[in-house]
Amino acid sequence: MNDDLIYVEPRQKAVLRLQDAALICPNVPEAWLAWAQLAPADKERATIEVGEESYNAWAIKRLRYHSAARAAQ
Repeated sequence: MNDDLIYVEPRQKAVLRLQDAALICPNVPEAWLAWAQLAPADKERATIEVGEESYNAWAIKRLRYHSAARAAQ
């Protein structure tokens, strides 16, 4: 398992935030896809919130959509 990666349950609701705007997504992959379509400058300012966690651009690039336990297999 790569310790630099962040593992999240893909079925969780996620929120893509950019300045005062928020896009509520039914799952993490959809939030990531919406983030991926942003202009490069907007990607740097946007965050994705999953549960209590908030991820910036550096962390978003490290997201993986399954649990750490499953990744270790």
